[in-house]
Amino acid sequence: MALALAHKSMILTTLIALLGGAVMVHGSHRKLSTSDNVVTESGVFPSNGDFFTFTGFRGGLSPAPGETAFKTAFVTDFPALLDLGISCSLMYFQPQGVLAPHYHPQGSKLIYVMEGTLTVGFIDSGIKLINQTLQAGDVFVVPRGHIHFMVNFNHTQEAKVIFSFSNSNPGKIDLPSNILGAGIPQFVLEKSFSYYKDEIQQILGGPPANSN
Repeated sequence: MALALAHKSMILTTLIALLGGAVMVHGSHRKLSTSDNVVTESGVFPSNGDFFTFTGFRGGLSPAPGETAFKTAFVTDFPALLDLGISCSLMYFQPQGVLAPHYHPQGSKLIYVMEGTLTVGFIDSGIKLINQTLQAGDVFVVPRGHIHFMVNFNHTQEAKVIFSFSNSNPGKIDLPSNILGAGIPQFVLEKSFSYYKDEIQQILGGPPANSN
């Protein structure tokens, strides 16, 4: 295996030299040198392992009780992703933590649950709620541009999740409260939009929670 990797590395070094360092990556020329720099639209970077390594997820995250926390590895955080059409982020959900309804206009999202359980749902083009409770090891996909939400209904265990995107900068648009009534669980709406239970039920057309 080591000999094969060394052979491939030698071939790559030879090809770079023969091509004068100009390499096409996903339709964009990047200047690569085995001993110099990588030149991208966002700057000049050392051509070594550091450029292709993102360390921002080290140490994990520390969300407040009942809340969430996240870090992104988008092209703005990780320049090596330029033109590659991929990115990712790390998110932790404390018990009862909610990611409010939103959508990504420039990329689909893969959700991988590392620890805990997570309920996720999106609204399809027919205004139908597609939802699932994911276990550790599960993967769920949200198509680009679809409104979606996530919640950790567990009362004791934190959920740890990796998101992968089909764009190096997928964008994110949070939604106003006019999406009420699409079938999203009432608890998610209460946490997302800071309404009281009675107000949510009135908006959704039901009687107040304390009515007889």
